[in-house]
Amino acid sequence: MNIETKTVRDSVYEYEKFGWKHTEDTSVRHGPTHHTEHVLARDKDMPNYQLITTLEQKYFSLRSRRLAYTPMDPMWGVVTFLLFIVPFVVYACVKNSQKKRVQTYNAYIQKQMSDILAEVKTLL
Repeated sequence: MNIETKTVRDSVYEYEKFGWKHTEDTSVRHGPTHHTEHVLARDKDMPNYQLITTLEQKYFSLRSRRLAYTPMDPMWGVVTFLLFIVPFVVYACVKNSQKKRVQTYNAYIQKQMSDILAEVKTLL
């Protein structure tokens, strides 16, 4: 049995989909901050190991490329509305367009991530 281990701070749930098993939790303290790290283990001799690791790398690469939408700043909206109504309308339209683009892009990334999970599920 050839075992590999990994320590993560994220939720263990996503890693379990790629054959990782939760073994223990460790408590880590860096100065005033304190957090828990999860220790995971996986057998390197399992069937389709190379394909699963490739899909795992692709999945987490896609996950890291997701964008975050920042909503309209209420103070900026009030200031622009008080100074000029037109810039407020332009700003609101730009932010609405940006929100739609981010949602579309994230939906595309999420679909790719779901496809990878479906493919991995058939391999495990």
